[in-house]
Amino acid sequence: MDDMRPDQSIDVTMDRIEREAKRAAQAKAEQARFGDAADGRLGPAAEAEALAARVAALTQCHGVPYRPRDWAAVAARPRINIVRTNEREAEARQALHAYRPGWLAQLFGSDRDRRRQLAARVAEAASEDEQAYRAAWREAQTHNVEIDFACKLAELDMRTINESLAEHTKLSEVYGAVSRFRFSSPAKGCFQIQIEALDLAEMPAEEAERLPQGRAVFRKAAIGRRHQMQGANVCAVALRFAVEMLGFLPLDAVEVVVHGDLRDPHTGLFDRHPILQLNLTHAQASTAPFERADPMNLAAQLGARINWTIQGGFAPIELSGQPAEAA
Repeated sequence: MDDMRPDQSIDVTMDRIEREAKRAAQAKAEQARFGDAADGRLGPAAEAEALAARVAALTQCHGVPYRPRDWAAVAARPRINIVRTNEREAEARQALHAYRPGWLAQLFGSDRDRRRQLAARVAEAASEDEQAYRAAWREAQTHNVEIDFACKLAELDMRTINESLAEHTKLSEVYGAVSRFRFSSPAKGCFQIQIEALDLAEMPAEEAERLPQGRAVFRKAAIGRRHQMQGANVCAVALRFAVEMLGFLPLDAVEVVVHGDLRDPHTGLFDRHPILQLNLTHAQASTAPFERADPMNLAAQLGARINWTIQGGFAPIELSGQPAEAA
């Protein structure tokens, strides 16, 4: 879809109305919370700790190691086919047929007990053969299912990818740091992560200063500080999604495109625009300091396309390569 052409669908229109209503409600809540007070408000230290945890979840969620799984090697493994055998039963049956009791055993009747033992061993051996077959079948199934799974990943089967996120990634930890996301494959062998960023209005509206005796003072955050939080949030989630999906998929690179709602200075209305584009390669991810680097600095070092200032926040960017659809 052409990003420069507005989508006139009912769903998109209703979504826009809902977002505008949400912004208005948040602005009203902020005004009611702070009013015109310059000195802020008092609150418990536990509330300050919760605020700090929320800021960290928004702006530091990129801090995970890069752990790639070699699914390509799994896909290249030979499949296992299990053939049912009765080796144990055949051996036991041969022993039964080969039994030749001596005259003394026949005289005292112990040969009958021995034949019963050998016959019981035949049944026991048949059961062992069946158990061994079932165990080998289960092992082969696990092996072959993993190969099938790896092949579907290599084909970028979106249903398989979406259904296996919880098992093979920890992206659920950052669902609260984005509005929504989806995956696409714009060309064969290409994987794109499309993220809809949180609004500036969804960034914490206040900062906390600890006081003695378990108290804290909360003051309204300056607009520049909120721009910083949003900038760090957008870069952090882009990095986190990129490093997780690159480690999960058998690819050499993934692309992340983040969209955000930006206010048109002429109309005052919000429109969705691309605000970050990042192509992360395996070579980059293998050496990038995700766990200790500032997200905005690291995104810039990795070549992210971004237009951001502390005074104005995000501005639209031109996407390189194939245009991405809005998230």
